[in-house]
Amino acid sequence: MAELDPITERNVERWFVRRGLPHFIHSYNAAEDVFTRALPVLSLVFVLELVVAADTDWSTGQNVAALIAGVGVMVGGFALVNRLRGRRAFQRPQDVGVVELSTFVLLPALLPLVIGGRMRGALLTIGFNIVVLIVVAVVLSFGLIPMLRWAATHTMGELGGLLWLMARSLPLVLVFSMFIFLNAELWQVADDFTAAYFWSAIGVLSGVGSLFVLLRLPKEVDALRRFSSWSEVGSALSDSPLEPEDAQHLDDQPDPPKLSKPDWFNVGLVWVFSQGVQIVLVGLLVGLFYLIFGVFTVRFETIDQWTQTDPDVLWRINDQLILTSELIRVSGFIAAFSSLQFAVSAVTDDTYREEFLGDLVHDVREAFAVRALYLRLLGVPAASSD
Repeated sequence: MAELDPITERNVERWFVRRGLPHFIHSYNAAEDVFTRALPVLSLVFVLELVVAADTDWSTGQNVAALIAGVGVMVGGFALVNRLRGRRAFQRPQDVGVVELSTFVLLPALLPLVIGGRMRGALLTIGFNIVVLIVVAVVLSFGLIPMLRWAATHTMGELGGLLWLMARSLPLVLVFSMFIFLNAELWQVADDFTAAYFWSAIGVLSGVGSLFVLLRLPKEVDALRRFSSWSEVGSALSDSPLEPEDAQHLDDQPDPPKLSKPDWFNVGLVWVFSQGVQIVLVGLLVGLFYLIFGVFTVRFETIDQWTQTDPDVLWRINDQLILTSELIRVSGFIAAFSSLQFAVSAVTDDTYREEFLGDLVHDVREAFAVRALYLRLLGVPAASSD
């Protein structure tokens, strides 16, 4: 049976990370794969906490002496933890566990106590370091930065195609929403909205759209991770480190690798984030259209008649062309509603799904194909692949 050589294995795992799917890596864990990569960030936080721990009531010489002492405590603590873990005193850890994380949280809190005896500062330092660890764990564990970079590159690469598809679907969207835009009641509602109520309404519409996407997600993922043969797996590989030839010698039935809860969350995050970028872009295009359309078609007197209040003019081009806060709120509301309509159509309409989600479906299915072949070549049983 063919095996996966170490170089290809590392390349596949880096490919997963670049796609925002680090949990597809076999035996992925926080101690070895997350916090070890966070050491530069955590070290920078250490240094910054040394700087901000200075006491303004002390002289410069006293603060310098205290900071030198603090550095000594930090370095000594680092060396002590390494020795207790059986490593060289100043060796970079290969895994970061409870001892190292506790040291990161508690040791810097000694500085405010040493410099000025500030208990409140020590507690704030502990709380801040806990928050830093949580943020770092989430960002690195689920590859949010590579995911954002991949989604941005993916979106920019498809922007021309998306604009073309929008040009095809925009007339249908506008026919439905134009009647709402030219309705006095909507302008009255928008005029009565405070900023808090306006953003609450936008949030409700966005939440409903997200719910439609999430309800469809389990069915989508389950279908995308199943393959009828290894030749089908090979045909799904396009730009990954693995080649279709790697699957040719396999003749058994490819069982879909089991997905743990972090795996589900990771692939769901990629799916929702990528689809969310498209939905937001559609909303922005629709909102921009109505903003420009409203400036040229809705006059000051019309807004005054519709809302029964003096329009709040933000920018005046001339006596006829004005930008008002009412127009911004109405355009934003229609943009959010159009985004909801687009999200529902992309979930329920096969034509919309094929046109707008085709590339996303291809990329996610390829990731599942790479993972299935990667685990098979590693000799990992599908039932225990989580």
